[in-house]
Amino acid sequence: MAKFYLIGKISGELMKRMQHEPTADRFASTKKVTEAAGLKLISYEWVRGRFDVISCVEGEYEQAVALKIAFKNSGLMDDLMVHEVIDYNKAFSNAASAAKTVVKPAE
Repeated sequence: MAKFYLIGKISGELMKRMQHEPTADRFASTKKVTEAAGLKLISYEWVRGRFDVISCVEGEYEQAVALKIAFKNSGLMDDLMVHEVIDYNKAFSNAASAAKTVVKPAE
């Protein structure tokens, strides 16, 4: 199973709804949707800055994209990015191997 971070900006509609009902349990509703997409919710945090929420989930890439689609189509999120956690040692090892075969023009 892969791990993903979903980083999102809530919509004006959700902001209004939350102001109207500030004690609403967004964790519970997010967990329900996450599990319906086939993912396991590891963490869900509200943050300061350019984006509003960060979630960590485990599952398959297609499931993470399904979650993004569901949230975006609900109108509750203006932006939602999916970032897969990678093994950077493996990535740079593969890059080192590939770099040995690069041929520059006129060399």
